[in-house]
Amino acid sequence: MNLDDALALTQRFPEDKTVPEKLADAIKKSSGYEKKMLIKLGEGVILDATTKEERKLVQKFLMS
Repeated sequence: MNLDDALALTQRFPEDKTVPEKLADAIKKSSGYEKKMLIKLGEGVILDATTKEERKLVQKFLMS
């Protein structure tokens, strides 16, 4: 997943509940600058989580 795709993906959260898992997979498969930028996008997803369900999702996939 390139950074443009990742940005488009993160903009679908919280409506699309699969975003945290997909982003976590992309982070695991990346390295260097791309990984750093994907992590920053993940931080934005964490901030967008407002309900208990959303917080559980981001905690499971992006904070472990």
